[in-house]
Amino acid sequence: MKIGDAAIGDWKSPPQFTLPSLVEHVAETRHLRARSKLKAAVELIREDVDSPMETDLRLWAVSRGLPEPAVHPAVYCPTIDRTLHPDLGYLKEKLALEYEGDFHRTSEGQWAADIDRVNALKAAGWTVLRVTKSTNRRQLERDIRRYLGLQ
Repeated sequence: MKIGDAAIGDWKSPPQFTLPSLVEHVAETRHLRARSKLKAAVELIREDVDSPMETDLRLWAVSRGLPEPAVHPAVYCPTIDRTLHPDLGYLKEKLALEYEGDFHRTSEGQWAADIDRVNALKAAGWTVLRVTKSTNRRQLERDIRRYLGLQ
């Protein structure tokens, strides 16, 4: 899925496909190995994903039986008069999941921007769960379930 998200996203180069053109290509290619697996994989590709870790986090949530979070939901934040787009989110429950790579910790500017961003989301009534590669995923799952009312 990371390759698919990257192929239609704007990660390191312009998008290679649109999601509809990729779906069409898979459907119309005559000799394709493991077609059913590829079709199932294409169904999990999402537009506008910014990083492989966002893809991993989204697919991890789904693999744990959690509802699929929206990719970059629009959240209007009145304190800064801007719309922010957290990495992943559950709109109804106002729960954002923000993946923080090491750059978010080591870059002073990014760290300051992240603090402002989290503060603006919280002021708009959102709960923000920040996730790193070292986050305890069992605890994260419990927290998500609690916020979504799935206990």
